Amino acid sequence: MDTITWNHPCYFCHRPITRGRPALLFSTGEPVLIGVSHSTCCATKYRYGHLQTCPPNRLTSDQVSFITHFYPMLYSLPGGDNPDRELRWSLARLFDRYPASVKKPRPILKRFVKEQQRWGIEWLYTGDLEMDFLRFLGRVQRMAKENPVEVKVDFRR
Repeated sequence: MDTITWNHPCYFCHRPITRGRPALLFSTGEPVLIGVSHSTCCATKYRYGHLQTCPPNRLTSDQVSFITHFYPMLYSLPGGDNPDRELRWSLARLFDRYPASVKKPRPILKRFVKEQQRWGIEWLYTGDLEMDFLRFLGRVQRMAKENPVEVKVDFRR
């Protein structure tokens, strides 16, 4: 099993990562962990899924597998001004407090719905958002179990 830790080379500048809040890079087209980067190196690279780590927290291989499968499935959903964009928007909020948010995802969804109502954003979702939200997470979890990624992230000193 591979471990991403301090002194791992940055995907973009190839210098070792020795401090800060490194970002994990994921493909948005297929379930692949691309690498790790300095947060400043990947700041303008929008074709990748970014997850900024918060050292000294660590991610297990199960968590990395979940994220690896999450990003391509998230980016396949409609976004922007398209109908049914709310599912993608609400799922993207899970990474505000990852990994704790995946253990209790409903509060994240409820907070998202309240914010949309408070700001008066036009609601374009045609289905049952809560059911689709939980179904999406279930599919990601199943894919992560069936096709695990054997990488863990440990930025403890």
